Amino acid sequence: MSPKVVIIGAGFSGRHACNLLVSKGLEILLVDPSPVATMLPALPDLAGGWIEERLVQRPFSELLPTSVTYLQLAVSAIDLDTASVRAGGRTLSYDFLLIACGSVPNFYNSPFPRDRMHPLGSLQDALRIRQDFEEYLRQTPQPRLVVAGTGYTGLELAMSLYFRAKAAGKPCEVTIVDPTPVLLPSLPDNRRQEVLDFLNKQGAEVRLGVAIEAFDGRNAVAGGRTYENIFLCWAAGSTLAVPEIKGRVEQLRDGRLKVASDLSLPNYPNVFAAGDAAAVVQDGQPLRKAVNFAIYGGQWAGRN
Repeated sequence: MSPKVVIIGAGFSGRHACNLLVSKGLEILLVDPSPVATMLPALPDLAGGWIEERLVQRPFSELLPTSVTYLQLAVSAIDLDTASVRAGGRTLSYDFLLIACGSVPNFYNSPFPRDRMHPLGSLQDALRIRQDFEEYLRQTPQPRLVVAGTGYTGLELAMSLYFRAKAAGKPCEVTIVDPTPVLLPSLPDNRRQEVLDFLNKQGAEVRLGVAIEAFDGRNAVAGGRTYENIFLCWAAGSTLAVPEIKGRVEQLRDGRLKVASDLSLPNYPNVFAAGDAAAVVQDGQPLRKAVNFAIYGGQWAGRN
């Protein structure tokens, strides 16, 4: 029998690994809860209504090789010691495993009403933000957007919605908060200052070292200051999309799995991780989550 390869996640890493492996005569099983591939970096633009949905998604049925078995299921657990994956009530065994499940928004067990928070981690999230923000602008005389998180997603989403409100003739005040003291720490100082200058030019209030302390679905408190009748977007962090991994592994605070130089998991040479699921350490620090790293990681994990 051909070796069985299970790939968890059909994003940038998973698909690039799949395309590389498909000619090797392997039995490939690709598992992902979504029926479509999504261009995740374009989600802030979709949420702001600047681009059409059809431009950021494409059905997997049009992308995947016919020899690949695709299961539209969410993986709930991985047991590395028994070489098995739990997905949608099914147990899948593997000879080789690639964990490329990506990440999902991290709410940090916050008690805030989830239905009034607007994360941006999927196509559905972006469409919900677009619809809810349009309704919010119609109903609110003095709109106030509050974004938790000053990473790329948070900043791009804040400005996408800011300019959407401006285009709708409903100028919107913008506040962006983050408990970390540095804006976009992966950037050099001069580029970071350029971003901050741009935000200030648009009138955005950027509060670093500040977290949202309370939110009742309408009003929020951040750094001791109250913001009333807000539209809250949550981009405060992400975590691994698979909630449970059993085995001798080391994970970062955000759930990423520490990998060896070949992207395999220490103690499990037949298991690899790539993209937002992998913590690739360079110069003592993990590389940030980015599309190009996900693509390269999927290709190299497939080769290895």
